[in-house]
Formats: sequence, C-alpha cells, structure tokens
Amino acid sequence: MVQDNARSDAGSSSREYGMNFEVAPATSVPLGAPVTLPVVVGVRPVGTPRGAVQHLVAHASLRNETGNAPAPGLTGVLTSSVRSRSGNTTSGYARFGPLKFTQPGRYRLRVMLGAASANGVTTKDYVDSGVIQVQAGTGAARPTPSQVAKLQSLIPENIDITAADIATWQSS
Repeated sequence: MVQDNARSDAGSSSREYGMNFEVAPATSVPLGAPVTLPVVVGVRPVGTPRGAVQHLVAHASLRNETGNAPAPGLTGVLTSSVRSRSGNTTSGYARFGPLKFTQPGRYRLRVMLGAASANGVTTKDYVDSGVIQVQAGTGAARPTPSQVAKLQSLIPENIDITAADIATWQSS
C-alpha cells in the first residue's frame, strides 16, 4: 500500500504536483545488503505550477513505521533529478538505488519533491511507501511480472534502466 501525503489540500486545485511510486520498495528487505532493484517515483504537474520552476529534484529518506518521524539507517543513491525522454524536466521520473538499510525494524520510505527556481529550492510534495520490514536473513526481492513490465516501459525514459539491468534483477 502506498500512502500519499496527508496535506489537507491533496487533490485540490492548489496542489502543484502529483507523485506516485511506479516501482515501490519491497515490503521486506535484507539488513545491510544493497537492494539493487530501484525505487522509481513518477512526478506529474497538477494544474499550473506556481513560479518559474527551473528543475525538479527528489530526495528519499527513511521514516519510522507510522511515517511521523525521521529514522536512521538508509544509505545509497538518495537524491535524483526528475528526468524523462526530454532530459531534466518538470514531469517524469526519479530513480533511487541501490539502497542499503542498515538498521533492523519497520519503516517507510519518504520521497520529497523539491523545485529549484531563481528564488531557491522549495519543497512541493511528498509520498510515503507502505511499511518496509528490514531484517537479517531476508533475500533480495526479485521484480514481480508487473514490475518487470513497468521497468521495461521505463527504459526509454532516460533514468538509467536497461534491458540488461532488468535481466540481472530477475536472476538475482
């Protein structure tokens, strides 16, 4: 289950961007081992964004199980430009990984969207994953058939996913 942010204006005309997990993190991940299957978040404008946005960037962080506090224990590629076939854009995908979870427990992954303009960087939106169980002895998750189809559709989107990558993730 993926939870969107709890802002009171979610879905209203004042909301500027929509975010969703195209490839969500696994519900169970190994403690201390790199998770090579990437997490991918889709970003789309909702209405007309305010101001002159020059660039969108997304950042992943770990939250406690309820999502209401930051948690330690996440390393890897945690920041990504929003990219598409057209390059860095205000609509496209952010890719994270490989990720490594270094503390056992139950967490959520939060991805925050920032917009860069001449006036600085402003947080625009965020999305939380479902609960992720981090424990020793858990094997690496293989992509499901629907994840494979989604990953294949993302190959042309300029986010560093290739057919060879998908084959490696399937065989791990």
